[in-house]
Amino acid sequence: MKKISSFIPVHVINKTGLIKELSCYISDVFPKDILNMIEINSIKDNVLIISCKNSSVATKMRFEKQVYLDILKDNPVCEIKDISISLLD
Repeated sequence: MKKISSFIPVHVINKTGLIKELSCYISDVFPKDILNMIEINSIKDNVLIISCKNSSVATKMRFEKQVYLDILKDNPVCEIKDISISLLD
């Protein structure tokens, strides 16, 4: 009998690993007061998708988006050209 993991496409496994690596990097470089209020959802076409648990944090991140892009500019994981910020439901 095959394991369920053998049915998961390779690109999904690779993307999950990429998000884990990027999350570790972000936890080292982002301000500590924001880390507990965000979740890294996905990355698609060099756009990092972040969900915020609080509307004030989402607003702050939208206004300071360039600061976070500058922080992520030199990350060793992947190239990030933009950040999409949403609010968790």
